[in-house]
Amino acid sequence: MPDMLFVYIDTTSNAVFSKGISHLDFVEGIVHQPNHLLLLDPAADVGEYEPHSGLKVINGSQAVNQFFTNKHYANSNANKWMDFNDPTLLKELSPLEISELLYFGHMKTQLHSPFFYKLQNNFVYFNLGNDTLRVYYRYLDEFYRILANKLMRIVQERCTERRSLFRRTPAVARLETETLKELYPLFQEGLVFCLEQATFENQIYQVPIYLSDEKGWRKNTNQFDQQMATLTYDSQQKRWTLALDFDEMGLALR
Repeated sequence: MPDMLFVYIDTTSNAVFSKGISHLDFVEGIVHQPNHLLLLDPAADVGEYEPHSGLKVINGSQAVNQFFTNKHYANSNANKWMDFNDPTLLKELSPLEISELLYFGHMKTQLHSPFFYKLQNNFVYFNLGNDTLRVYYRYLDEFYRILANKLMRIVQERCTERRSLFRRTPAVARLETETLKELYPLFQEGLVFCLEQATFENQIYQVPIYLSDEKGWRKNTNQFDQQMATLTYDSQQKRWTLALDFDEMGLALR
């Protein structure tokens, strides 16, 4: 279990920078599973060469799943791609659009929109290593689902630790994405779910949530001092609640 989860959302581009969410968390959590990938690393040694763009592609859901489970790429900086809808439209990319793709892959930031009309991509994915990701989501609801699933797994693991070997651990109740969306104003600043400081007493699991800047995930957990919310799971009532400690302007109430 990680010591913390860090989330920063750039609302102008729908880019989510996260720490503590793994490649596997992403793959298992997304709804729009890709059928085609355009690899943004020109030196990639997997996939088929696509001569019009000069990049490698992976076609078909089975091949995509094999790529996602490739341990060599899973946590590698070379794991950068965008999905696309129709292989025939790759040949209609203009030289300018191809140059934008090459820039995107090299700099990990877009020149214009990260979502290309001809590609109809839902994601642009960059694995920065050590469970650090920068992912562009056409639909941010996909990210909230990934984060909710991650938190549910963490709480399930913690609840299991407290049970004896002869007692079955009940499944953790679903964490609704609408609950996490209440943190949207603060995700734009950067938030840390400080799992190291989480408590589990009287069947109640509580995670303090701190405000942080985009680089705040590099801090030690004892350096966070501006708590903005608390996420609580009552394992007896099987209920999640989020207590906010900031007002409508996003100012801390403590």
